[in-house]
Amino acid sequence: MNCKDIMSKNLEVLSEKDSIARAAALMADAGIGFLPVCDKHWKAIGVVTDRDLVTRALAKGVDTTSTSAALVMSSPALTIRLDADLRLAEELMAAERKSRLVVTNADGTVAGVISIADIIEHAPGREGLKTIKAVLWREALGPRGGAAPGARLLKDQGAGPQLPAADLPHTRDSVFAGGHRDVGTKEFPS
Repeated sequence: MNCKDIMSKNLEVLSEKDSIARAAALMADAGIGFLPVCDKHWKAIGVVTDRDLVTRALAKGVDTTSTSAALVMSSPALTIRLDADLRLAEELMAAERKSRLVVTNADGTVAGVISIADIIEHAPGREGLKTIKAVLWREALGPRGGAAPGARLLKDQGAGPQLPAADLPHTRDSVFAGGHRDVGTKEFPS
């Protein structure tokens, strides 16, 4: 299976001149948190995530209407060609601990996006689980991973603790389907 077989082709993009406010409005309208930033030739020069908007713009008090989204983007964009094998996309996501890849045509122009949700839905067997664990391990602990100043950072460590097969939800002896199951959660009044 190739990247083109599962990528999202219905995507929104930003130009390098679009403002932070436009990026936020596009994300809100489309219900997404990731936008490729393209040059005038439709080649990805970076990406803007909802996290980029919060940590690099809003938290710093940047004027969102006059500041280019390109100033807060993550760069370079992590890309993969549309004819690349899905396993390569999984390996790239796991190695870089990123939950989305920009998919490009042979000429480098943006063709689509592959997300971790696409991997979950289409990856064969347990391969998707390995990718998810590698990507989410970084997000679970944050960029410092609980490390003290001067200690090794999470990004410098492996993909996280390996769970024994017995600890994976789908390998336990019991299965629950439908009905009500009390799992100790609280419901808050609306």
